[in-house]
Amino acid sequence: MRFAFISDIHANLEALEAVLADIDKKGVDEILCLGDVVGYGANPNECAEIVVKRCKSVLLGNHDAAATNLLTTQHFNIHAKIAIEWTAQTLTPSIKSYLAALPVSKTTDLITMAHSTPYEPGMWYYITSLEEAAFNFQFFDTKICLVGHTHIPMIIALDDEDIYVHPEKQISYKEREDRKLLINIGSVGQPRDRNPNSSYGILDTEEKIFSLHRIPYNISKTQAKMKKIKMPDFLVNRLAEGR
Repeated sequence: MRFAFISDIHANLEALEAVLADIDKKGVDEILCLGDVVGYGANPNECAEIVVKRCKSVLLGNHDAAATNLLTTQHFNIHAKIAIEWTAQTLTPSIKSYLAALPVSKTTDLITMAHSTPYEPGMWYYITSLEEAAFNFQFFDTKICLVGHTHIPMIIALDDEDIYVHPEKQISYKEREDRKLLINIGSVGQPRDRNPNSSYGILDTEEKIFSLHRIPYNISKTQAKMKKIKMPDFLVNRLAEGR
């Protein structure tokens, strides 16, 4: 089967629609979302409604949790707090109920999924270094673990005891039975690796290949919507810079 993984949409409707259009061209069997459907952007309800229809499985992200009063915003920066306050006021009751009921992680025979980390996924820790990745490899027994949260796509491989960042956008686990993968699929709605194009991933379980994909979208349209609802300039401007 072919699975598409999306994460960190952050209410960016234009980015979500562009990514889904590309996924449809590639003929995947199922779409799975790793959380943070809302927050930052101007279309939280619209994005959530699409995710409900299109995604086979959806996880809870920290912004989803904050917007539904499951998580305090005390550790959020001022810009994120402003966005969450607006989002919480804008979400419909049905979407709030849907988001609040989402799980923080999910495991199948092949993959572990979490928005943040496999280690205590409800604590919203980050994986930003090989040391943190090495620690987290201990907390999943599947071949592959997929996360989001940092908005930075990255493939980290563990071959026996050798851990490293894979330099390419595609990796096979066919030839090495000992290989484990910890993959950040990046962000649909707010990439932060200095590339403003949306990021998502595809897993082909027959070919045993995972690949990252980057898709452009109408950033100026998204920015205009954010300005209209008076989101902080920092949040608006960063979209074009991919940071």
